[in-house]
Amino acid sequence: MNESPTVTRLQDNFCDNLIRGGGNVFDRSLKENEVLQLVERDGQLDSVQELGKCNSTAATLRTTANRLYRERQFDDALICYNESICYAEPGSDQLGMASAVYYEQGEFELALYNIDLAKRNNYPERLLRKLLARELNCKQQIAAGHSKGTVPCPRMDINVDTNPRIPFLAKGIVMTYDPKFGRGLYAEREFNPGDIIINEKLELCGLDYGYVYRHCNQCGADFSYSLIPCPACTFCMYCSEECLEMNWKFYHRFECGVATKLCSVSCITDMLFVRLFFYGLSQFVDDLPTMMEFCEPEVTELSNPLKLDYTNLNRLEVFKAMHNTKPRVGVDDNEDVVKCTAACYYVAFLNNPVVNSIISTAAHRQFFHQSLLRYTRVALALMTSCVNSYGQTINVIRPIGSLFNHSCDPNATMVVDSGGAKVILLRPLGKGEQIFISNGPTWWLPEVSKVLHFKCQCVACDQGPRGREWRKPMERPLPPKARQDIQTLQAIIRWENPNNAARLNAIQQFVKRYTHLHPQEKDNDLGLCRINNFPWCDLIISELFGATTHPRKVSESKLNPALRF
Repeated sequence: MNESPTVTRLQDNFCDNLIRGGGNVFDRSLKENEVLQLVERDGQLDSVQELGKCNSTAATLRTTANRLYRERQFDDALICYNESICYAEPGSDQLGMASAVYYEQGEFELALYNIDLAKRNNYPERLLRKLLARELNCKQQIAAGHSKGTVPCPRMDINVDTNPRIPFLAKGIVMTYDPKFGRGLYAEREFNPGDIIINEKLELCGLDYGYVYRHCNQCGADFSYSLIPCPACTFCMYCSEECLEMNWKFYHRFECGVATKLCSVSCITDMLFVRLFFYGLSQFVDDLPTMMEFCEPEVTELSNPLKLDYTNLNRLEVFKAMHNTKPRVGVDDNEDVVKCTAACYYVAFLNNPVVNSIISTAAHRQFFHQSLLRYTRVALALMTSCVNSYGQTINVIRPIGSLFNHSCDPNATMVVDSGGAKVILLRPLGKGEQIFISNGPTWWLPEVSKVLHFKCQCVACDQGPRGREWRKPMERPLPPKARQDIQTLQAIIRWENPNNAARLNAIQQFVKRYTHLHPQEKDNDLGLCRINNFPWCDLIISELFGATTHPRKVSESKLNPALRF
């Protein structure tokens, strides 16, 4: 399953309506207003009834979740449990139900966490006695030595000197403009592999609807065992009250009344694009005329988010910096998506009286539509996508992190966890080098370009002299000493009770020693694709520096045997 049947049904109905209408919203020859007219005519969004809280639906979902759990389909059971919480009416005991499940599983620490969450979120007084009894039982079980050790486990933070004005960014990193790549981040000093050079909170996040019952709708954190539902709609959950309040302030107050309609169009587009508009509107305190006065003139100033003081963050200035971003070169290839995105969200949001009270005139509506077109293009330049094995996506925007350019041969990797994004260096970085991450798989194959929303300019994709020079080292054989050291490194990585510091130290030493051999073709005997950028290296670094709520289960879920040595 891996996705709510309700979400699938809503998306399918919207697509079917468009198909029956006979028009093609992705016809590249159509003008922007023509695509809008097709969505208004054929999408039938005004007939989509908003789904509300319902204890009966919640009970049905919980029954399904219990069955899936007994069948050991744990991921699908989790989706149903969380969806049942979202459908529960105020005053229901649903929010505390997860603690009962954890107690039966022997997950006493998680049960206590969920009980505390329920107590802090208006758990019904009439049911509190039973919840407190369960809390006492959990503590007694832990005291008796029955703990499984399943507790939240944050990972390593930024481990180098930081910028005084940007405390989440390494000192010695600057923004420079390059004719080929545009804005980019460069090193002003040398860095080592394993250095965490940025740990930035996600300023905007757009979840694939396959994620809505397992990730926080504000920060994107995977905290699926203990999420707080939106008090009004059935599609949004949060990892904390802080995230719930921030999400409401920035954009969910505009989304909540049309959440079902937004779910319907989500099969075509992403929430992140439109959230950039409402994020800006919120920073202008819902003063649309003032926002129009700033946004309508043509952008002439080159945006540099590193000039902002993040010790005293002014989000209006953050929005202005994002607004002043120029779309990525080659984004014209996605103009059909841009036009369809703007049309779908325009129609969905104008069904909301809250939005209509602000976007109330013909001039306002024209500005809204043009802004959706612009911010879709801008977001394509700013966002980073994280895709799971089911093809579900979390798209995020970070003011500083958006400056990292893509390469199919990156020298850094990004890990999204706990509402933030860390960038970790994969190999030594010299003074003056640009820092690259990957927005897609890093396999140096022509097929990679098909998953990107822009034309790749990196050295691995270059078919000219620069690319040929880069590929020359692939013809060299792997030295015997390197093969021997790889086997030693394998033993450390596969050690049953590994010390993370020892694993990191071993990877750092190996990468620094053999950086000069990069790149390497696949070695059939060892199953390697790169010396200092091979898949298992990315994997181990992600585990060391990422965050996991359940460290006991990391070896089962993240360390795929197919990627081990």
